[in-house]
Amino acid sequence: MLANYGFFFIFLCCITSIYGTLSAIVAAYWRHRGLYLSSKFALTATSVLVTIAGCMLFYAFQQRDYSLLYVMKNSSNDLPAIYTITAFWSSLEGSHLIWTWMLALVGLVAIWTHSKDNEHIMPWVSASLQAVLAWMFYLAITHSDPFAQQLPAPPNGRGMNELLQNPYMAIHPPMLFLGYVGLAIPFAYAMAALGYGDITQGWNKTVRRWTLFSWILLTAAITLGGRWAYVELGWAGYWAWDPVENSSFMPWLMATALLHSLLVQDKLGHLKRLSIILAILGFFMCYFGTFITRSGIISSVHSFAESPIGENYLIYLSGVMFICISVFVWRAPSILPAETDKVWGFSKESALVITQFLLLSFAAIVFIGTMFPIVSEWMTGQRISVQAPYFNAFAPWIGLGFVVMIAVGNLMRFQSGKIPYGKKIIFGSVVFAIPLTAFFVYMGDVMATRSNWNLWAQLIGFYLTSWAIGCLCGDFYVKLKDLRFNMKLFFDRNLAYLGAFVAHMGLMIAIMGFLGNYRGLEKKVTLNEGETTALFGYEFTLDQGVQIKKDENATLFWTPVTVKKDGQLIGTVEPAQSRYPTKPDQTFNEIGIEGDFWNDVYLVLVDFDRASGKQVTFAININPTVRMVWWAITIMCVGGFIGLFDLYRGNKSRDVVAGNWEVKA
Repeated sequence: MLANYGFFFIFLCCITSIYGTLSAIVAAYWRHRGLYLSSKFALTATSVLVTIAGCMLFYAFQQRDYSLLYVMKNSSNDLPAIYTITAFWSSLEGSHLIWTWMLALVGLVAIWTHSKDNEHIMPWVSASLQAVLAWMFYLAITHSDPFAQQLPAPPNGRGMNELLQNPYMAIHPPMLFLGYVGLAIPFAYAMAALGYGDITQGWNKTVRRWTLFSWILLTAAITLGGRWAYVELGWAGYWAWDPVENSSFMPWLMATALLHSLLVQDKLGHLKRLSIILAILGFFMCYFGTFITRSGIISSVHSFAESPIGENYLIYLSGVMFICISVFVWRAPSILPAETDKVWGFSKESALVITQFLLLSFAAIVFIGTMFPIVSEWMTGQRISVQAPYFNAFAPWIGLGFVVMIAVGNLMRFQSGKIPYGKKIIFGSVVFAIPLTAFFVYMGDVMATRSNWNLWAQLIGFYLTSWAIGCLCGDFYVKLKDLRFNMKLFFDRNLAYLGAFVAHMGLMIAIMGFLGNYRGLEKKVTLNEGETTALFGYEFTLDQGVQIKKDENATLFWTPVTVKKDGQLIGTVEPAQSRYPTKPDQTFNEIGIEGDFWNDVYLVLVDFDRASGKQVTFAININPTVRMVWWAITIMCVGGFIGLFDLYRGNKSRDVVAGNWEVKA
């Protein structure tokens, strides 16, 4: 009964979405307000129906209704309560449904809360969003049905993927999907601008706010995914240029480039077409990454098994690109820069364009590295793997470009080749960077790096990021000085600037944290009970042999290890191997992590003597400045959050005035 109702509600969602799309297109063509309102109510109905369907699936998981095939495959009688909830999005059908559910709700907010400046283009926005929804609901009822039945119902399920039974993975997928959904709104506005033929005053503000919303969520979601990999997989890293990691990174790069393009558009009226292209590419990359995840064409701990949904995604992506390119070629000539005497020069807008070039180049490098194995196999029948060294060959140089452009670009002003107090700030930062670099080098034990190349890379990296921090702080001081340190006026008019300042500072600190990868240390050792080993000044003592305890639905084989640094007790870590009743023949890593701001001590229990448990093999890693990365990215998200509240955009742009409805009812 539940399965039939759930499927019926999703089927109705598909019908209402198709109707909403068609009525919105006709409303846009005829300028018919009544049809547009009908389209809005169709989206409202869709949101209500999909909410009911989603709640029904949640209820099925809570009741452990194994007559639903999806519940049977992703839950079990022993699954803890929190993971009974997160099992909803732990596999293909549920993750597709929650993504679609979020898109309907966010689309509803976008449609009903738009500014008056945008009202005349909203039929195109509604049509674009509901067309995407219609396709996603079509997939849900044809290839990704979460309400498919299995009768008779078995007494127990197969259980949730053990690797996903982690607090970080409970939050990461819905946050990532919400970030993807956020980029659907700029895409819809981009198609609306093409459909209408120009961009209005409210378009830039709305697209900027939704892009920034998505950027914050993607930043946080990618970080949570990296944190999950760090504490769950046992390879002592948080980013491996895995294809699925790359697929979430590319939309982030597009969103970042779009934010910088919108800034130029706001100040000068230029780059309108580029903003539209970036909005479309950001949306496309979200679904491209989903195609990689769900098609089975790549091997990754993140990816789902091969499914017919992959072929449908490929057809959808091809259709989206064909439609977008056709509409852009047809309508883009009507979208012209604002009537203004502002022209290009060696000024802030030039720095922003160079930054966009770096971001798009980085995205192209990542795209090529991700797709090359797939294309090579398709063309030659042999898969040529592209590993981390390919990406790492480019990333430092791209990062260097970012550091320089953030430092110098923030000092520049629009429409001016002069930098206020430029020499003082730049050369003052050269001096400021020396003690700051020395501090980081000393506290992080950078001089202990064994490789000369890695040592110099860190010294140069720390110095340049310290110099960039000095430039950012100098520009911040000048901004306050220009306002005579009137803090109320500063916060009233400069929240966007303040948010960007905080986010850029966070990025500089994150780059410092990334430099720790150049000096990480590792050691594999076998210890008997009571024995001690040392690495990089740390001492590790196996206090006891392997113990056994129960932790919710897992059985843990754990051992306490005392960690000391220079004779001082740091703490006790408890690395373990876990075993779940759904997979009794397989064990999973439970990492032991201890340390401070400068170094993580990372222990993996590799193996142990099954007879006595008193001999244990460990993989020990010293991971410098990892915690700096987590804190830095948190700072970046805070900066984005501050920018969301900016309401002051200076003088109004000289764009076209919103159109009127020809038929009002």
